[in-house]
Amino acid sequence: MYYICAVLTLLSLDIGATSYNYTKMWTYDDERTWPGRKCKEGGRRQSPIDIRTDDIIHDYNGVVIRYGTLTFTGYRGVLMTGINNGLTVQFSTDGDTAIHPILSGGPLQHRYRLEQLHFHWLSEHAVNGRKFPMEIHFVHVRTDLTVEQALKQKDGLAIIAMFGNVQAVLNEDQEDRISEIMEVIPRLLHTGDRISGVLLNLMKLMSPNTEQYYTYFGSLTSPECNEVVIWIIFENPITISDAQYRLFGKIGESRHNFRSLQPVMHHLVYKPRPASVWNTPYLVTAIHDFVDRVAQFFRNVTRFVKKEMIKP
Repeated sequence: MYYICAVLTLLSLDIGATSYNYTKMWTYDDERTWPGRKCKEGGRRQSPIDIRTDDIIHDYNGVVIRYGTLTFTGYRGVLMTGINNGLTVQFSTDGDTAIHPILSGGPLQHRYRLEQLHFHWLSEHAVNGRKFPMEIHFVHVRTDLTVEQALKQKDGLAIIAMFGNVQAVLNEDQEDRISEIMEVIPRLLHTGDRISGVLLNLMKLMSPNTEQYYTYFGSLTSPECNEVVIWIIFENPITISDAQYRLFGKIGESRHNFRSLQPVMHHLVYKPRPASVWNTPYLVTAIHDFVDRVAQFFRNVTRFVKKEMIKP
């Protein structure tokens, strides 16, 4: 059977066959040729964006982050298939969807099942103008929707984004976090390479602090750029070695695989309130929230005025 979905496979592939025929439908070299109207014309909340920490709204009153702490269920022993599809290395969950890992809580009203993870180098998102060497995406679909339905819903997908830093030598903890998946990467360096039966503890690839993150409503960063994604971007990166990072430069046929930064328009980026505030009296948190909202209002006004002033 053919499983065709840009966000989940990036390319069409015959998963029932013993050989794989990868036909490029688009590349990162010319984003103007990407299929999809929003890819070409833009939209109200396209991704990725540059996250400006001065513009972040601390969600003291749970306006968006209203469903408790993020909860990861079933991420410690996940059976996956690794595929080099010519644009990235992707690991897809195997077996019945009933046993796939589940993400819930935080800004997520619904439960989301993990479908796959893949790598970008450099990072797609930036923080205060700074790009990271790598960004890992964990792509989840609402459990009550099919993939096709999710691509039409404002909150159909939830994507965890994990930044990656690079250093010459890793300490023992850093090496332990990345070792499982890096043992497989050398076997997926060429387009069409595939390996099944990979058992991964995905919590090792998550930030050590899953309570600190940025979240906003955005879009896919691949065609057709559907605005259906709740982004959850961890603040604290993981680390890989320089030698490990250089392996990714040998993957596929592209020198890079990130979409360009998109204009900030109707994006509101939220952050969980600090742990020290959880027991703060309501009046104090309300004041914090009010100040944040007023500041955000004037920042939006300033952005609008600047845009109007530069119009011909």
